[in-house]
Amino acid sequence: MKFAILHHGACNGTRFHYRIDSAGESHLELPEQEAGEHPNCLGILVDGNADRTAPTAAQLMALRALLLQLKSRYPHIRVGGHRQIRGETTTCPGKAFPLTDIRDWSSTELVIERDAALQDLIDRQYRP
Repeated sequence: MKFAILHHGACNGTRFHYRIDSAGESHLELPEQEAGEHPNCLGILVDGNADRTAPTAAQLMALRALLLQLKSRYPHIRVGGHRQIRGETTTCPGKAFPLTDIRDWSSTELVIERDAALQDLIDRQYRP
């Protein structure tokens, strides 16, 4: 996979791989091997209309946890918003969605967190 594309509940797309509900729970909606809205991408839908209201803290925590899992499986995956796809004319994932913060985190801290989680896994296997 090349990209994880973020969407919000007001998006008119229909084929997303993951959905993060209003309680902050992540759900697999479509197997990763199946094509979603965009080729060579994993679609992540965050419930709610982020043109009006920002996602909750629980949703953002779940999103970060999901992106950490995806980064472990797909080391070169990059994070973007639906509106960043060439040719799209949408505000998705929403005007109130903290897309810049998530993208900044994903290009710096996400790799650090992924590496720390992998090192912890290795350490737990070899501790006396």
